[in-house]
Amino acid sequence: MGTPYNLDNMKILELKDISRKETHIYYRRIFNGTAVMELMHKPVEKRIEFIIETTPMGKKHISVSLIDHVEYPLMPLINSLRTKIAELDAEGVLP
Repeated sequence: MGTPYNLDNMKILELKDISRKETHIYYRRIFNGTAVMELMHKPVEKRIEFIIETTPMGKKHISVSLIDHVEYPLMPLINSLRTKIAELDAEGVLP
């Protein structure tokens, strides 16, 4: 049946090694990086790719793809990554 997951046992600690891919579409920014997380009280680093796309109305849509396999439910993990990415973008620290 598998291990039950306590969704409180997941934290996004940081995003590091973030690099921006060059693209000719000005409203779409593509990034690669490494997510440093704590999953089930263990530190884990996984490679990710994320896209920040700005709509014509100015709203930002963030999509996240995990390149490495993660032994954890994806939806809460991706939602937490989206939140962290939005914070970094608002602070202006993304390349």
